[in-house]
Amino acid sequence: MRDLLRENEELMTNIHELEQQETSYRKVFEKRRNELQVDNKLPHKNINYAKEESDLEDLENTSYTCQISIQDPCVLEGGHALLTFEDAQVAQAIIDKKKHHVEFSNEQQEKVTACDVPLGRTVTFEVNMNISNKKLLVRNLPDLPEETLKDKLELTFYKSNIGGGEIETVEYNKNNNTVLITYQENGVVQRVLKTTQHVLQAAGTMYEVVISAVTEKELKKLQIFSDVCQRTVRLAEIRNQEDSEEDIKDLIEIHFQKESNGGGEVEHVAFSRKDTVGYFEPDMA
Repeated sequence: MRDLLRENEELMTNIHELEQQETSYRKVFEKRRNELQVDNKLPHKNINYAKEESDLEDLENTSYTCQISIQDPCVLEGGHALLTFEDAQVAQAIIDKKKHHVEFSNEQQEKVTACDVPLGRTVTFEVNMNISNKKLLVRNLPDLPEETLKDKLELTFYKSNIGGGEIETVEYNKNNNTVLITYQENGVVQRVLKTTQHVLQAAGTMYEVVISAVTEKELKKLQIFSDVCQRTVRLAEIRNQEDSEEDIKDLIEIHFQKESNGGGEVEHVAFSRKDTVGYFEPDMA
């Protein structure tokens, strides 16, 4: 009986340990999942398109490629400064030295601490989009027999007054009630799309249909990583309460531009007595 009780206690202990391990593993899993989670909302960003002029009649598809980088914001704590140098080696030397004596306008030197700047999580990916110059998708179709519908659409989108042309195939998709029209020549789709309203006539009734170019989208080169800013230094423990924020930025820039202080050419200085959120742009060089 005692042996059974002892075995039961051992089993209960093992079960308890396994439950604790499971809880620990779940926490690790949740942490990793949150780190890898990508928001589906992109920040507003101006995009410049560079294109090479081509004749659409020579192209079956028009292709676009967009490279996007999303970065977690950098939180600049109140009383800290961010100092960006032109030369990454200068920034690293400032960080390696760690302690710096900066003289402000009160002629009092303050000991500030130089640290690196973790960039947090960065997500980069490439979006490729191909727009067909031969294939046209027709939606919002009326309830007609399939062959009748296809014939009516072929007659409608063949017409030259809407920019149409010779049609190669008309394919009906029952699952989503759409028709795919493929023209024989490239560039016809772009001409047809210039007409904003398209009406299908059948059995004395007018039906307005909706058209769009056939597009294929592909997400490529997805990368999720963390990094440290190579040219920016964070200065902590700035206790100056007398000078204005602009004066403090100027004095920091003057100090760290001097080679005698181990500095170099400064691109930008940020400082605030309140917590501030900012973003870094990738070096394009």
